[in-house]
Amino acid sequence: MVTRAFDLFFAPFAASPWLGLVAISLLTGVVALLTFRYTSSQRGIRAVKDQIIAHLLEVWLYRDEMRVVLRAQLAVVRDNLRYLAYALVPLACMVLPMAVLLVQTDLRYGHRALRVGEQTILAVHLLPGASESEVSLVAPPGLAVETPAVRMPADREVDWRLRAVSAGRHELRLRVGGAEFTKTMVVGSRLARLSSQRVGAGLPHFLHPGEPPLPNPGPAAWIEVTYPDAPLPLLGWQLHWIWPWLVLSMLFGYALKGPLRVQV
Repeated sequence: MVTRAFDLFFAPFAASPWLGLVAISLLTGVVALLTFRYTSSQRGIRAVKDQIIAHLLEVWLYRDEMRVVLRAQLAVVRDNLRYLAYALVPLACMVLPMAVLLVQTDLRYGHRALRVGEQTILAVHLLPGASESEVSLVAPPGLAVETPAVRMPADREVDWRLRAVSAGRHELRLRVGGAEFTKTMVVGSRLARLSSQRVGAGLPHFLHPGEPPLPNPGPAAWIEVTYPDAPLPLLGWQLHWIWPWLVLSMLFGYALKGPLRVQV
């Protein structure tokens, strides 16, 4: 449900990754501010900030009085520790929403789809007890299997090299013993949601929510496809999306803390 909600959020910005990145940065700033506002002591934060400013003025006004200056500096250190204590609860409450935003954004901007003619590696990682000799692969017409299965019993892994033949969303079928699984691969789409790994339920699926979780219990631990990175162009530089997201989120947060009446 969360992944589909983010599909709807990002859909209007499919024409440009920068539009989507600005939108998710704005959402991040608003979520962070609202979380801080409703989980922190706003009155306490305001009071301790006023005290820090008062002690700094005291240092400047009485700079010739060493005893007063030292006392004011100690008070600044004490009040900064109090300020950090006020911030601990909202920062802890931000962990989950920020993790969701990061994971969902990386699904769309961390990697790009394969281009026609490009190659990649498909890897199946097995759970203890499953046999590498029982793993087989059936590829759709849009993907070509270029190598036989490379079986690595020590790592409980089976790999194939694939080549993209035609654009579209292609579904690979893997058989492990009597069980059958699928793995989606995307070719040619500009800003598709890309699932590098299909994993089991629980925390792994929270980190890789692009596809339904693998059956649990089952013979496969995860199925992985290697997609190329998707850097964002900016004035001749190629940036990972996390850096402009971080800068824009901070700018939006700073700009909106006044209108939203949030003390940070």
